[in-house]
Amino acid sequence: MAVHDFTEFSWDEQEDVKAVLASRGLDLRDFRITDNDRHPASTRKAVSRRISVTRIANGKTATYDTDHFAPWLTDFAEALEAGEFDD
Repeated sequence: MAVHDFTEFSWDEQEDVKAVLASRGLDLRDFRITDNDRHPASTRKAVSRRISVTRIANGKTATYDTDHFAPWLTDFAEALEAGEFDD
């Protein structure tokens, strides 16, 4: 399993996350976002991806299971809207 920091995400995915946060008056520096790819033993092709988001100020964490085409960002935006990362 390879763990990636947010800075290693694709540029467009980074921009989308920043836009979601900005639309809610939040700043990327308030969150720690990482992912990891799980590979089957017989191949290097990723079959799933897990995104972990932590609000640094309060330690609230959510994990989003997804593949590389699933809209994890929609689930994250909905969690922000629902106040799941609020104090």
